[in-house]
Amino acid sequence: MNFYKLPVIMLAFFLVFAVKVSYAQYEEVKVDPNGDMDNDQWEAQITDFTAKKNDLTTKIADLQKEIDELTAKTTSRDVDLRNAEDAFWSEVGGKENYGSFKSNLERLEKVCRNKEGSKEDAMKIFESMSTMKMKCHPEFFARFNSLKKCLEGWNNSVPQYVVLKGDYLFIIAARNDVYNNKHMWPVIWEANENGVIEAPRGIPKTIKNPHLIYPGQVLKIPAMSESLKKSSIFDRSKGWLDWKNRRNRKK
Repeated sequence: MNFYKLPVIMLAFFLVFAVKVSYAQYEEVKVDPNGDMDNDQWEAQITDFTAKKNDLTTKIADLQKEIDELTAKTTSRDVDLRNAEDAFWSEVGGKENYGSFKSNLERLEKVCRNKEGSKEDAMKIFESMSTMKMKCHPEFFARFNSLKKCLEGWNNSVPQYVVLKGDYLFIIAARNDVYNNKHMWPVIWEANENGVIEAPRGIPKTIKNPHLIYPGQVLKIPAMSESLKKSSIFDRSKGWLDWKNRRNRKK
């Protein structure tokens, strides 16, 4: 329940209560069965209760006016809220386009992440989405920009990689167009630990913890070589795979 509707309910309750009290008091005005009240006393009491009734009637009318004013305000605010919602959806392209844009964005993120199909086909879909105002929706804005970077970094060889939502270093290393081996994730970590290529504002530009990477980070992907496979990178990573030795890992 909206809090601004509470006064209306309270005033309505008071209105009913006041009416009941006034009529209850009026009904209780009776001649003393023992005949102790004379005509003057009776008329004086009637006059007193009539004045009270008129006073209550005036107060009830004032309360009803306040109820009507509050009701009008709540109705006006409901209209303003609906108009604001309609204006928002109109500005971003319409509520009916929300679901289709979200579906296409999720599908294109998966395509870019897994390098499914061709880059040209993915770019055609992306370019059509770029003309839509829905890309400015708070839910999609950051993801759309990350997708753009992902598509720009889509090459036959992968010198760099844009982290997307749901990525981990071992997932990136296991990609067919990266190393095709999840156990090669330490190579990516070593290359980016002290500085990624770039990262969005507010996102870490280093990877001190290999289990924590963030969407939008652009990672360096070193070319794999036999000497790299035999290096100490993999020995160092064992400390992160063993919880007990994690604090004693090599610097």
